[in-house]
Amino acid sequence: MFKTKLATLSVAFSLLTACGGNALQVKSEHVSNEKITEIIANIESLYPDADKELKQHILSVAVKSMDDMVFVEGGSFMMGDFKAPCEIADLDKIVWTPFADCPSSYTSYETGAINLHKVTLSSYSLSKYETTYYEFDAFKIANNLPVLRAKERVEYPVIVKAIMNKPTPIKKWQEAKDYCTWIAKLTDLPFDLPTEAQWEYAARSRGYLQYYATNDGYIRYEEGALEGTNGNYHEYTKDEINYESDYQEVGLLPPNPLGLYDMTGNASELVNDWYSPDYYQNSPEHNPQGPKTGQYKSMRDLYGSKRFVTTRGKFEDQEDYYVTFGFRCALQQATAAW
Repeated sequence: MFKTKLATLSVAFSLLTACGGNALQVKSEHVSNEKITEIIANIESLYPDADKELKQHILSVAVKSMDDMVFVEGGSFMMGDFKAPCEIADLDKIVWTPFADCPSSYTSYETGAINLHKVTLSSYSLSKYETTYYEFDAFKIANNLPVLRAKERVEYPVIVKAIMNKPTPIKKWQEAKDYCTWIAKLTDLPFDLPTEAQWEYAARSRGYLQYYATNDGYIRYEEGALEGTNGNYHEYTKDEINYESDYQEVGLLPPNPLGLYDMTGNASELVNDWYSPDYYQNSPEHNPQGPKTGQYKSMRDLYGSKRFVTTRGKFEDQEDYYVTFGFRCALQQATAAW
């Protein structure tokens, strides 16, 4: 289930049949009754032989995917490594200045991120959360694919709840692509992976010059940190912590100013583009889609001790599922999801 604010909750109930015992129900903060009825009809058409539990699971995921969309108003920004001060007292609290003259990441030349370039994007929407086990399971089970970590679970629909709200691992880029386009089929909306430019623009809250995609552009660990010129240890309060280096449930720490969670932290995220270190030098200004072909896919929010928001990486299909790699979906239309 997903979080709702009771004060503003609009509850929508949709029925698959007229018989109360066979009815599917879903609560939505935003999605209309008419749209939910349409989604149910799509589920019935695509999966007529599925049992009620599976149909309910699919319905909940499809509606949640719409509810979780954060509208990102389009605009222009300078994409890439906008550089950092050459002398930094605290890597957790970097402040950009007009005199910033050194690469923010040692990989910026290798990946081409150093080639700062203007990008103008149309409006779109991006999921506030990374895709979770619970959501990816619905896709896997509906399409007769094995669920992840099957040995840790009891027969569906009884599942290990401890992991269900964590980011789902990805072995192949195509799985992430197929999941987002599956949501598109269920909702009749153009869901897909975000482009690399869309990901960075949203992570930087529409292009702000910040180094981490947290609530204030800094990172503060639960373990505390050494601060100031004297290196005094400061232990942050629970309300001050905004970053966790380990993998945890999505949405536990504060979002960035746009309302997007875990854009710094949790899994590294796959995007739609092919990867090329030369692409930034040749990128079109308007709605760049990445190279037409390639060997690797682009990946953002790279796992490491310092996840600079402009850092790029390349992903190739893995032999197993690793928690290092995840994704979130975008809605590729200029109007909001609801």
